[in-house]
Amino acid sequence: MVSLGTGVLGTSFDWNLFSRIVLPVKFLQIGCSVLFFYTNYLFLIPIFLKKGNLVKYLIAIIVTLVIFSPIYYYLEQHLYPLIGWKSYELDLNFWFALMITLSANFVNIFLGLLLSYLMDWRTMSVQKELVEKEQFKTELAFLKSQINPHYLFNTINDIYALTQQQSPQAPNALLKLSELLRYMLRESDDQFVPLSKEILYLENVIELQKIGQKGASFVSFEVIGDISELKLAPLILINFVENAFKHGIFNDREKPITLLIIVDKHRLNFQIINQINQFKKDKTGGIGLTNVKRRLSLIYPEKHSLTINQLNNEFIVNLTIDLL
Repeated sequence: MVSLGTGVLGTSFDWNLFSRIVLPVKFLQIGCSVLFFYTNYLFLIPIFLKKGNLVKYLIAIIVTLVIFSPIYYYLEQHLYPLIGWKSYELDLNFWFALMITLSANFVNIFLGLLLSYLMDWRTMSVQKELVEKEQFKTELAFLKSQINPHYLFNTINDIYALTQQQSPQAPNALLKLSELLRYMLRESDDQFVPLSKEILYLENVIELQKIGQKGASFVSFEVIGDISELKLAPLILINFVENAFKHGIFNDREKPITLLIIVDKHRLNFQIINQINQFKKDKTGGIGLTNVKRRLSLIYPEKHSLTINQLNNEFIVNLTIDLL
């Protein structure tokens, strides 16, 4: 009979002894440990400990140990000796079996507690991440919904005036407006759009501004660099353009509103300069800029730089975005 005192291995490994005695014993021991672990992990912890009943949980652990003790007693005292394994030289009694059960499962109790709370932490982290993503999407959708109403109302009024005057520019203005609406309602639902489409959107906005002012709107818009492969969050730049039209001087041929986009590899540099119209005061003028700052912080955290300065009678915006 093999016992703890004599050992299993001699000078050479005995595969017959291992398969006939050691393997079945270890299989039974592991099986008992697994059964105890999942009893604690799946039932005792959720039913008692997770509901704040610490005393009941401790009582339940003790009861479970008592229930498992006869199993360990039978295995150690009867079954193991039948297959040639004896762990202890002395005969077992109930209290000795209870101590064996506790010593065999003390680590299992700790591991069950650890795994249970780790899984709770993981679940809470995943749920928190999902909530943050939903809040992120909701906030972005809200901010995007705030972008264009003021400009659209003004544009519709301008087109209405053109139709009353039976201006030949009215059909072209309606076409430009439909292109703007299509972009706003369809393309802007995507997280990112081709930079070329965003630039075309700005060009249409500028063109509508010129039509609405009967040509008395002077804007210089230049794009430098390769934009073919780059993407940008939609409707990021339009606030600055609308702000320039809303608060700037656009009817001075000598000092037009200047828009410049420079693309250097994956870096976008956007600059807009306009003369300040001292006679235009709008109490809600800062809402658009506040929204776009918030959107930039959400979409391009640590990947953008925005400076807005007033120099003499000029309003200067410089925005840099890493588009990677």
